[in-house]
Amino acid sequence: VPNNIVGQWRNIFKSMYPSAKIFCVEPKNFTPAKKELVLSQIRDDNFDAIIMAYSCFERIPISQNYYIEELKEERMKIQSALVKAGRSITSLERKKKSIEEALGKLAVSDDNTADVICFDELGITRLFVDEAHNYKNVPIDTKTDKVLGISASGSKKCRDMMDKVHLVQKNNNGGGVIMATGTPITNSITDAFVMQKYLQSGELALLDLQSFDAWVGMFAEKSTEFEIDVDTSGYRLATRFSKFHNLPEL
Repeated sequence: VPNNIVGQWRNIFKSMYPSAKIFCVEPKNFTPAKKELVLSQIRDDNFDAIIMAYSCFERIPISQNYYIEELKEERMKIQSALVKAGRSITSLERKKKSIEEALGKLAVSDDNTADVICFDELGITRLFVDEAHNYKNVPIDTKTDKVLGISASGSKKCRDMMDKVHLVQKNNNGGGVIMATGTPITNSITDAFVMQKYLQSGELALLDLQSFDAWVGMFAEKSTEFEIDVDTSGYRLATRFSKFHNLPEL
């Protein structure tokens, strides 16, 4: 939950579930000196719930082994897609090469997670993310450029959240994650795709819509319009996704 409402969540949780065994983690008790002790408590004790501040959650690493296994799995999917296609596909070959490069770097790098307790060792079976719209800035791999609302790089904290969400889902047959927000779509239709990547990545894969370009081709189209510039002194041309199709299906 956001840092400033950990205490509020604790009080409400206790009033709703008086006998629950809960553990609150705030920045003041998650200092570098106390971090490993707190993580060992989470791992070894049997809590009903852990209420944790954003900034603490972001400082829990995922093990290097997990990333290696994920990359290997991704490489196998690409390999099977290439075999199915029966020909060389440049974009897939490029992705495969970048995965192999990432695996090579991980193989020769020091495992900086070897001596610390990682997220995948904590036994977390359910993840509730409050104010989940704070985690929408994930990287989007797309050929579409110069469209407002798309970020190719994303932010570190959002990439980390996506990895942790998928890790929990992997251990729960695709479930186990709740994203709570009153504003799932704020700036762009891309926000809907991001929420689906968090919560429906399996369904998107079944429909072959897991890539942003395939998803946009099914549900949206671009338009370029004049709009008032940021400094209000003139106009600029801005390209956005503004027309939508197949909304009932979406």
